Formats: sequence, structure tokens, C-alpha cells
Amino acid sequence: MRGTATGQQAGLVRCYLQALARRDIAGVYAVADNIPKAHITAADLKYSADARTGLATAHFAPSSISTSYVGLTITYADGTIESTGILNMDAMGGPSTWRMTIGTAVNTGRQRAGQLTLVFHGDLWVVRGR
Repeated sequence: MRGTATGQQAGLVRCYLQALARRDIAGVYAVADNIPKAHITAADLKYSADARTGLATAHFAPSSISTSYVGLTITYADGTIESTGILNMDAMGGPSTWRMTIGTAVNTGRQRAGQLTLVFHGDLWVVRGR
């Protein structure tokens, strides 16, 4: 672990890496953000072989804009790099718990009044909603 991370954030990443190494979709769902609900597919397990190669290093980079988001870069033992993030779900109207920003958001077509949705485009997070 590099950077500043809470015990909950570090534990979340450990759980993600364990589930990823086992190709455990249910385990990946357990750590994925859920507002809106994430859809996990085989494509979301693309780093599973890398996760099995040995020790991975997680670098936490807190956002300078929001205390609810932390950029996360995972460097696997084989040199492969995964860039993702973790989000405190209270920013989305949920409980104060951290989740991985992985998978594809499932669009139910219903958005609660005042609900914001974060969408990742390249290196930029875009907030949608009111």
C-alpha cells in the first residue's frame, strides 16, 4: 500500500484483489459501487490473471476536489497497471461505506430527485443529475 488509506479502504482493495484472483464475480459485486447498481461481466475480470501473479501494490491518491473519492492505481507483480478508484457511497445518497468504481452502471431508467450519477470518461469523472 502506498499513499494515505484508511483501514476500510485498504481492506476493500484486499477483498477486491482476492475476488479478482479467484474470478469470483459475487465477490467482485460485493466490493463494487452500488448506486447505481454495477453490472459485473467477464470483461471486469480482465486483471484476474495478473492478480494471481504475486504481490500487488495499491497506490491511493485522495482527490483534491472531493473527500468521497480516492484514485486508485494497482500495479500487479507482472507489471500490469489498473487505474480505478474507490468512492464513499454517502456521496451517492447511500451509507458511509467505500466501494470500488468498477463494472458498468445499470441504468434502471429511474433516477431519484436530486440523485447524482458519476460516469467515468477517460481520465475524467462527469457528474450527471441535479
